[in-house]
Amino acid sequence: MLYSFKPCLCAPKLAIVLALLVMILNLFVWQEVQAAVALEEPHFCGPYRSEAETLPNIVPALYDVVSGAPGEERNWQLLHDLFAPTATITPLFHREGRLDISVLTASEFVELNKLLFKDVGFYETETHNQTKQVGHMATVISAYESREAPDKPAYSRGINTFQLVNDGRRWCVISVTWDSDKGGHDIAGSIAEVFGTE
Repeated sequence: MLYSFKPCLCAPKLAIVLALLVMILNLFVWQEVQAAVALEEPHFCGPYRSEAETLPNIVPALYDVVSGAPGEERNWQLLHDLFAPTATITPLFHREGRLDISVLTASEFVELNKLLFKDVGFYETETHNQTKQVGHMATVISAYESREAPDKPAYSRGINTFQLVNDGRRWCVISVTWDSDKGGHDIAGSIAEVFGTE
């Protein structure tokens, strides 16, 4: 008995169907991956902190973090979170009539504070404040006094200038620079002029 052979087209059709299914599945998987990445992508300012939700709260929170008794553990994590990950901290030091300028990261600033105030109390309080906000950016000029204890007289005065941005969810500091009357540098007149306290 002779059998006639008819080529079956089932296999090619099945392959095409499977290929289409794989393409569709890959499309859905890729969309899910993109959605997950979008959800996990950090905001510019970093993790959410209630202290940075509104502009008037962030500078007092920073003063509070750096203040404390000798050897007292500060909330350095809060300081890190209030600064943008790429923030710069630029103190100006006056030594023997010369100006020294240092540019620090938040981590370097923390280590410097741990060294300087390991055996000495340090309390910084704001005395005057000017805030200018335009859209998602702001500048805060903040005059301050430094003390070794809350009940002791101020041994230094100065001005902090903060540059801040709002990433749509919260504020963070992208840079801060300060100058003070340490090292015999006269800054009282500048403070009075800026804040109209002459």
